[in-house]
Amino acid sequence: MLKGHGDDIMDYANIRLNFSSNVCDCFYFEDFYRYLAEHLEELLQYPPPRPEQLEQALAPFLGVKEGEVCITSGATEAIYAIAQTFRRSRTAVFQPTFAEYRDACQLHEHTLCDFYSLDQLPEHAEMVWLCTPNNPTGIALDAETLLQMVDSHPDKLFVIDQSYADFTLKPTILPRQAAERTNVILLYSFTKRFAIPGLRLGYFVANPGLVEQVRLQLMPWSVNVVALRAGEYLLSQEDLFRLPVEELNEERSRVAELLAQTGCIDVWPSDCHILLCRLRIGKASALKEYLAMEHGILIRDASNFKGLDDGFFRIAVQNEDDDDELVDAIQQWVEL
Repeated sequence: MLKGHGDDIMDYANIRLNFSSNVCDCFYFEDFYRYLAEHLEELLQYPPPRPEQLEQALAPFLGVKEGEVCITSGATEAIYAIAQTFRRSRTAVFQPTFAEYRDACQLHEHTLCDFYSLDQLPEHAEMVWLCTPNNPTGIALDAETLLQMVDSHPDKLFVIDQSYADFTLKPTILPRQAAERTNVILLYSFTKRFAIPGLRLGYFVANPGLVEQVRLQLMPWSVNVVALRAGEYLLSQEDLFRLPVEELNEERSRVAELLAQTGCIDVWPSDCHILLCRLRIGKASALKEYLAMEHGILIRDASNFKGLDDGFFRIAVQNEDDDDELVDAIQQWVEL
């Protein structure tokens, strides 16, 4: 795992506003907390070895069959289990992106290469990992283009992380489209969708044969009872937890324009709530420390993403007032 993986709020004493995590804090959780409190006695019991009940609830929600979805302890457990399932594969990672794909494959002795354009897909690769919308760029790859690529390379297994699919207005690959194919796995995250990173709940969708191959690598009882109860509640109350995706994207565009107006920040195009930025002068690490120590604001130093230099930082937009405070603080740093 990278040092400075993101949301390292535990390293600072007085953070008030957290832009370093890609979680968006826009939900009312009090009823959710009460529901979980009513089931705390279940902590005295083992969870089911396999979370079949939640998978049964999730499958129709996604438009797939039960055997085409697998619940995991966060999307990260799925990433490592997939890498283990296809141990020692020749693997390509579309960069810059989330470091865990590469870390998991290195752990399981894959032969790794990186690529930076879909037009340059490594021919020798047996596995291809990519993220859409991507972390840290926020770019959503065209779903039809991705499916054409999947279908034109039946010899390659495509692992596509769509944890941020609900944050973009662009079409993404549908779960049923993955389940119909034998060479694609889609990753998803309750963490991002419902802003519950501490509970570690994710899942993946694939053809039943692929699901069973990967499931064999999962430990029994890996998903705890509180996370399972949370998943059941959030699915049953999904209408109360709808992301304001249009508003978030409008806010992202507004913040991008304000940052560009500082005159010293280049802002990358984005299709979701994530903004990748690069300082024209100075280091992102210095800006991060200034914001944390002087303003209680945390951003993500993105310099340790493969392919990015020490001027890059990433934020996830929040609400207008908090975003304005961030931009004002950055402007003060610029003027120092």
